[in-house]
Amino acid sequence: MRTAEDSARFRSDDCMLCEGAGVLTWQQPQLGVLRTVEVPCPAGCGAYWKHPCSENDRVVDGRDELPARQEGNVAQANRIGADFIRNALELWGFTQDDRHHPKG
Repeated sequence: MRTAEDSARFRSDDCMLCEGAGVLTWQQPQLGVLRTVEVPCPAGCGAYWKHPCSENDRVVDGRDELPARQEGNVAQANRIGADFIRNALELWGFTQDDRHHPKG
């Protein structure tokens, strides 16, 4: 059975999806009306829509590495370490005893 991934190897006349028409056509009911819907053939026979190359592992210039994401406050806090943050909080007047103090 031929699939959409294999369609680039065949002429549009041989396409089992659109049978050479270049479009897929079906009737669909919509609020009491039977509408005829057409979309370009996803096998590549149509003039407009085709499967993205990335879905078929046919990307020409694919990236092997992900781009570096922008670091925020969490990444900075993880990088400087918990000891630095604990010391800074103690210098600002927050102590270990304040964590268990009931709010009043």
